[in-house]
Parts: sequence; C-alpha cells; structure tokens
Amino acid sequence: MSDRSDFATYVDARWPDLVGALEDEGVPGDRARLAVAEALLAARRSWERRVREEQVDVTLWAEVRDRAALPGRPGEPVPHAVRPRDPRDGPEEWLERADRLRAARRRRGARRGVIGLAVVAVLAAGWGWWAARPDPPAVREEANPLPVAWYAEGELHLQDVVVELPEVETFVADVTDRAAVVARLRSGEVVRVDAEGEVEPVDEAPDTLDAVPIPPPVRGIGPYDVLVESVPLAGGGWAHLVDSARRAGSQDALRQSETGRRAVVVCPTEWTCEQPVTVVAGGTVRLR
Repeated sequence: MSDRSDFATYVDARWPDLVGALEDEGVPGDRARLAVAEALLAARRSWERRVREEQVDVTLWAEVRDRAALPGRPGEPVPHAVRPRDPRDGPEEWLERADRLRAARRRRGARRGVIGLAVVAVLAAGWGWWAARPDPPAVREEANPLPVAWYAEGELHLQDVVVELPEVETFVADVTDRAAVVARLRSGEVVRVDAEGEVEPVDEAPDTLDAVPIPPPVRGIGPYDVLVESVPLAGGGWAHLVDSARRAGSQDALRQSETGRRAVVVCPTEWTCEQPVTVVAGGTVRLR
C-alpha cells in the first residue's frame, strides 16, 4: 500500500498470512482474499482505537474467519509466517473490490428504500406522506468506552459512532462484520446498522437474533452485583452487564436504587475477568 499509516503497515505485513491461513483451511483463493479485504476495510476507520484497546491479531482473525464461514476459534491470533510476501499478490486490488461491493450493497439498500417510499406515496395518492417521511437516523462520532455494542435511551452505541434509533427490540453483532449489528425494531422491521451508522433493511433475520446465549459461570463480579445479560465476544470470551442496584435477576426491570453502578465485565476465559467498566447512561441499558 502507498501510504505509511499504522493500518497500511499492518495490512502489508499480515496480508499473506491472513490469506494463506484461509487457503490452508480450504477456502478458495479469491474468496479468501475478498474475505480478508472486507474485514480489513471494516476495521480501517476504528483502527487506531482497536490497536490501543484490543489484540487486533485475535479480533481481526475472528472477523476474517466469520466472513469466510469458518468455525470460530476463540482467542486464536492470526497465524504467522504462513506465506512469504509476494509483491504481485498485494491487497490493493482486493480492498478496492471490497469497497465497490460495500458501496453496491448500500446502493441496493437505498434503492429498496426508494421503491418502498414510491409505492407508499402512490397508495397515499399525494405528497402528504412524502412531506411527513421520517428523516434518516442521526449519527454522531463518539468512541465507545465499552468493548461491545450497547443500547440505552434510544441510542445504539457502536465502536466509533452513536446512532439514534428508537424502538429497538433486540440486536446482535452481524456475523459478517462484528463492527456492525442487526436489529429488530418494535414494528417488526429488521435492519442492519454498519460501522459508520448507515441503516438499511434486511430481507432475512439471522438466527442469532432470536437465540438466547448461555454464558459460562461469571466469576468476576462483586457480591452485590446482579448479572443482567451476557453476550459472546468476537475474539472469544464474554461480556457481562452487571447492576448493583437490583435485588432480583435480569427479570427485575425496576432498579431499586439510582446510586447503584451498572458496569460491563469482560471475561476472556471462564477463569479470567477484567476490571468492570462503568456504563454512564440513564434508563435501561442492554447488550442485545
């Protein structure tokens, strides 16, 4: 790659290993290159933060395996020294192809939305509906202090942006891009929200949207903390939402005290957990 950013340096160094490791597991060459390019493209915007806060060799490899439809291997980093670097087989062409595919997906989503709006407008027999159509969800740039997507007070917090999206019933990480989420709204509509806050309809909800994850026993919470919910992490392990202001479990919707702390505890393994990170938000906080 022509620029010398940290991201470009990483891509140049790890491209042959990422592609070669997929090929060694039976993924065809072009499919392997495209899966790697799409994962790298999705990670580019938040790269500096991810390098500071994550083991990118672990989380990126998990995302690449997801895109290539390979089974997960929690905690495994990108294999090293899989292939020698070949100047004739660089990432540039594949990153451009992944960018074009992403743009095409967005255009298809926009066209579906426009067609839907046109049909409704015709049925409404006038411009009244058009004048009253909802604005796109508001998006603002804001680094997520938590290692997972979360929802509170009508706002969906992703890695680097916050999306104003009322009436979210449930949401999960997108299996093809862990920086994005798929959400079901209370209206029944299913949408995908990408890492930049773009919202587009989804034809079919993923199975994970309705599956209830079953976490291992949580050993990293205090005696007054109540486990509210848990979600698996892309690189392996679990994130747990705990609340010290509840007297019952996750079925207790009413917080008994406003002085209690809500926090997310990340446990890379069943036996190791990191320090809790306080969630600063009002109302109900959710991880899915």
